Amino acid sequence: MAVHGDPLALALPASRRLRSYAFDPMSSRLSGRYLVIEVPYEVDLRPGPIGNMVHVVDFDHIRNTWYRPVDLNAGPVLAQDGVRPSESDPRSHQQIVYAVAMSVIARFEEFMGRRFRWRGDQVLRLVPHAFEGRNAFFDPKRQAVLFGYHAANLDKPGANLPGQVIFTCLSNDIIAHEVTHALVHRLRRFYAEATNRDVFALHEALADLVALFQHFAHRAVVIDAIATTSG
Repeated sequence: MAVHGDPLALALPASRRLRSYAFDPMSSRLSGRYLVIEVPYEVDLRPGPIGNMVHVVDFDHIRNTWYRPVDLNAGPVLAQDGVRPSESDPRSHQQIVYAVAMSVIARFEEFMGRRFRWRGDQVLRLVPHAFEGRNAFFDPKRQAVLFGYHAANLDKPGANLPGQVIFTCLSNDIIAHEVTHALVHRLRRFYAEATNRDVFALHEALADLVALFQHFAHRAVVIDAIATTSG
């Protein structure tokens, strides 16, 4: 029997599906639910992930350790919407910062009506375990978003275990907020100059609003919000 057609001549997918925490690890521990983020499919994505717009560089300065980079093109990873989110697996941390950052960039492109590009051959570097501290920030000199981590309070840990390590790189809000700072800096570089007291306030307001709107870009989040608030 003759077989016609090239079995490899298939159209590439438009998007890549990657799992993340719905908001942060604590909310997912309580609900048992994860979020699937669809990001543009990069054919030449390398382990890291290292793509055309974003490079994840996972060096832990405190422990002087390079964590093994996640390969999002590996068969088992592709087959199950990425690595399962885990607070103890650095590969899932890399996946989450990449997924949220690429989702924010795609959202900017959609509403600007044009492609977004960094200056020259620049890319945005994301460092999931950059330092020990209760913070994360965009560093324009290094063209990088640096995420900290810290231990939960021993006496008042909240919903966490006493002394449990909390990673800012696992919060969708924090990732979206800091990546927005990087995008605004690319589009309006002089907004980093405090010519009056409203300039930095605008930067923060935009970053907060994008992080908020990112939630409602996901159907599952919208349905949950309507259900839990009776509309």
